[in-house]
Amino acid sequence: MRGNRLFLYLVAAVLAPACTSRAPVTATAPSEPTDGAAAQPSATHEPTLTPLATARASSVPTPTQAEFVPEPDFFERSPDGQWTASSFGIYPPSWMQVELSDGSVVWEVESDGEGWFEVLLRPVHWSVDGRYLYFTLAPYVDGFVLYMDGSGLQRLDLDDGQVTEVLASEGELQSFSISPASDLLAYVRSAEGFEWLILRDLGTGEERQWKLTDAPAQAGSFSWSPNASELVLLVTQGFSQEEALTDLVLVDLRSGTQERLLEQDPRIFYRMLWIDEHTLYLEDWTVTGWSLDLQTGEMILTPTPIPTSGP
Repeated sequence: MRGNRLFLYLVAAVLAPACTSRAPVTATAPSEPTDGAAAQPSATHEPTLTPLATARASSVPTPTQAEFVPEPDFFERSPDGQWTASSFGIYPPSWMQVELSDGSVVWEVESDGEGWFEVLLRPVHWSVDGRYLYFTLAPYVDGFVLYMDGSGLQRLDLDDGQVTEVLASEGELQSFSISPASDLLAYVRSAEGFEWLILRDLGTGEERQWKLTDAPAQAGSFSWSPNASELVLLVTQGFSQEEALTDLVLVDLRSGTQERLLEQDPRIFYRMLWIDEHTLYLEDWTVTGWSLDLQTGEMILTPTPIPTSGP
């Protein structure tokens, strides 16, 4: 990984559409694909987590201690309200301050931007047990980029300040998502012209994979079903709004099968959410909302788009 310099500081203060379907495709255990044939199963491996740094006491002032406190470029509160994450510096170096609500602990993560000219450290997921914050580098980029969650994925241990690499950035834009239960990581990997969906168990490191395309494409915009037994994502071929054709792929995580719910759809969807276990809501670039029945395949125009959830 390029320019991999992450530093941590603990401040312990007195004071962190037409719907069609194909025969389901079954997942395989991951291996490096070498041609168009499905990858052959490989042995389960240990988690690919790489310790990067551990917190140390420091006298370097954090924004809360400095005489001039800049407004954060991004702010997020943990679901339990116990922590806040504030990101500063769009032009590297960038840093993120993670602070306990009573101010007794402040972790600071700093990055040199890893070669990106404009980038921000951003939270991705707070673990349900309250111990970890997953975060990424979120670059500002131009062009026809549909599905991008960041570049690389790191994990900050809120107990001891250790930062661990979960997904190497390799200087690329990536699509990924952590399940609501914090136990699974879904991400897209490109290899020799193919796009693959990878599902990793964050506890054991075991991975499964599904081949999404036989040609370069953009894939992402993950959405987990209410009980996290299914996952949907979008796969778009074509690299302009006029050329784009999108498949909606549903993966059954219990059976390991995938199927296309939509194929070669000219619409570009930018929002997806589950209404219930049998219904998916999609919204396209024209802010038109659609309801898709996952059992019948019927797609109905909704009279009013579903509003975005508030903070």
